[in-house]
Amino acid sequence: MLPIEYFDAFAAGIYLLFGIIHLDLWRKRRDRASHLWLACASFGALLVDLTGMKLRATPNVVAGLLPMINIFGVAVVTASLFELVLSLGNERSGRLIRAIYAFMLILIPVVALGVMPALYPLFFLTSLIVLVWAMVHAMRAGRAGDHESRVIAGGLVILLLCLITDLLAQLKLFDTVPGLPIVGFTALFIVSASALNTRYEREHRELVTLQSDLEQRVLNRTSELEVANQRLAEASRTDALTALPNRRGFLEMSEQELKRCARTNQACSMVMIDLDHFKDVNDRHGHAAGDALLQSAASRLRSLLRDADLVARWGGEEFILLLSDTNRDGAMKVAEKIRAAFEREERVTASFGVAEHGSLMSREATIAAADEALYRSKAAGRNRVTAA
Repeated sequence: MLPIEYFDAFAAGIYLLFGIIHLDLWRKRRDRASHLWLACASFGALLVDLTGMKLRATPNVVAGLLPMINIFGVAVVTASLFELVLSLGNERSGRLIRAIYAFMLILIPVVALGVMPALYPLFFLTSLIVLVWAMVHAMRAGRAGDHESRVIAGGLVILLLCLITDLLAQLKLFDTVPGLPIVGFTALFIVSASALNTRYEREHRELVTLQSDLEQRVLNRTSELEVANQRLAEASRTDALTALPNRRGFLEMSEQELKRCARTNQACSMVMIDLDHFKDVNDRHGHAAGDALLQSAASRLRSLLRDADLVARWGGEEFILLLSDTNRDGAMKVAEKIRAAFEREERVTASFGVAEHGSLMSREATIAAADEALYRSKAAGRNRVTAA
């Protein structure tokens, strides 16, 4: 069987390695306190291991600084493992466990400096109780679904079995097994490191999934917002009653059409239309009848015009047309056809004003000319077409 010194040397290297690795991991990710507590437990175990080697080499030393450091290492390991278990559930130590920590710190100089050495068993019993408490807490979290807590609970079970077995061996109940506590601590640190790594990978996958889901939601919301904005923009250019372009929509579309006509040297004309005595319809039959008349008139206009022509509700009972590739005479014929259709099929008369758009005229000037011609139609008795 190998001497105990070999086990101590091996353990010292393991504890130091685990301590450095997890301290560095905590330094990079300060939000992961579990790495800090595992590093503290590793350094605490290192203190116990190194001072234990020295104490075995000088068995006559029963009190002083070296025993105090050894017992302090035990306290650090105990407290750190309990805090490690709590950190997995993002919990904090309560008043009771903090009181136990304080009690252990008070016992350290009392027993290590020889003031009351008989309290040695009480100190180690308290440490054992804290470890059992940590194991039970981890088991409960594991049963609640925390996989990492369940793994660490298993490591704590191994550690406690090794410590209890070693204690019973020291009481001469059976032969001593060299390095048994070292096996327990090493097993616990290995499974704890594996559990923390598993948790990091799981949280990373969940974060990636959450980020992907969030990006998809943002993309969907952005797409929905774009569609909503398009609908809103379209609604702002459309008359809700007749579904024709409103004044704003007509002005936007007519600007492009007038530029096209100018580039191709095509004639184009505008026609202003006003339904005669529309107020009387509202007064006599109600606004519902007036709305129905406007809708019927809009439908009739669309059916009588070409696809290339623009028709819009200018406001109230007024409509406006932009006739492409149509001079004044052609616009007069179109207007007359519409007037006759209104009178014959819609049982309503209308007044028309026609103006041809000149190459040196602005859109507003052409609209004003058509409006002036419409005014003359109404002044002349309505139900007629007048050209500017």
